[in-house]
Amino acid sequence: MKKLAAILMLLTVWFGVRAEVAIMGERVVDAARMAEFVSRHNPDFDPAIAEAFATVGDRYGIRGDIALCQAILETGWFRFGGGTAVSPDQHNYCGMSVTRRGLKGASFDSIEQGVTAMMQHLYAYCTTEPLPADEELVDPRFSLVSRGCAPTWEGLSNRWAMNPDYGSLILDIYSRLAGDTVVRRIEVDIDAAPEAHEEAPATAVWCGRLAAGCAVGGAYGSGYRD
Repeated sequence: MKKLAAILMLLTVWFGVRAEVAIMGERVVDAARMAEFVSRHNPDFDPAIAEAFATVGDRYGIRGDIALCQAILETGWFRFGGGTAVSPDQHNYCGMSVTRRGLKGASFDSIEQGVTAMMQHLYAYCTTEPLPADEELVDPRFSLVSRGCAPTWEGLSNRWAMNPDYGSLILDIYSRLAGDTVVRRIEVDIDAAPEAHEEAPATAVWCGRLAAGCAVGGAYGSGYRD
């Protein structure tokens, strides 16, 4: 089912018609594949960050694989370059509290705490439900969000960041991650049972074309708002 969901999303991107994608939902891409994807662009990437996006996202019912793509957009593949004042040791993966250029923003004690703060902020945007049981609030701006105002990634545009294409940029990066994952899973399936996958080679080629054709929209979210 996860592979099917990824293929359906890729189909909608390919044909230029994409239904809005919910922030909450089941993760499709595993932590190892997420780490590999980022490492191609940043060899110094810490795989523990990808693991945290997977596990913390699962705790909150949020798509941690797509949240990682949001963090890629915000941090420039976790390099923290491009003139941002935020440094890697802050574990701030979403520009939290950076309300104008030059501010360092919020800092967190660990990778997991930084990712948790980001997930809580997404949670504030996408639902009015209380935090999951036994979860301590670490997001310093949680109370500033109009709860439930953006249940989809597209809905973050002009809210999380002052950029009308912000949500689409996140999903464009995700289409590359998901496309790569689908291609690799199909390759594995073909090797395991080639007679059961007569259509898989053509599908793999198609997905590869799509993954290669999607470009990262930019390094940063162009202005954190809430």
